[in-house]
Amino acid sequence: MKCRMLLSALIVCCTLPLTACDGKNERSSEANRTQIADGKASIVLPEGYIKMSDELLAQKYPDANRPKEAWYVEKENGKVTIAFNMTKNPIKESQLPEFAEVMKNNLVTFSPEVISVAINGKKIQRIQVTTPDAANPNGGIYNIMQFASVDGKLMIATFNTTTELKDKYGSAGLESLSSIQY
Repeated sequence: MKCRMLLSALIVCCTLPLTACDGKNERSSEANRTQIADGKASIVLPEGYIKMSDELLAQKYPDANRPKEAWYVEKENGKVTIAFNMTKNPIKESQLPEFAEVMKNNLVTFSPEVISVAINGKKIQRIQVTTPDAANPNGGIYNIMQFASVDGKLMIATFNTTTELKDKYGSAGLESLSSIQY
């Protein structure tokens, strides 16, 4: 009887700290959520990212199809970004694979890879591709483009970094894109 009680107490004492750690991570992750896409979605951004000003957004993305919002790692001078654009283009979740294939064909020169994933029960398409870096002819830009249907409209989320910084920031960027909720 004493051995059973001691064994039960030992098991409870060993698992209680693990339970506390698991709950803390969930709560801290939820507390670190950032609203995006006019509040239609949220994401857990990696540590060290700050919101890009409208001026910097216009400078980094000069054309009219620039993302509506972006975050970047300030100490890397804009070489690492996560950006979002909630478009007005209607799209159903079932149409995302076809859309991703069209995008892949537009990027065929750079050997893009299309990946289908599910995040929080939602079907999403991703394209991973390295494109040329105009600022560094010997380097490249590693891109992850993520396409989702949010309220029947196309949402595009992107992570990009120079190839020289991919090992340092790539996995955190992918993890962040995988945290999107809508």
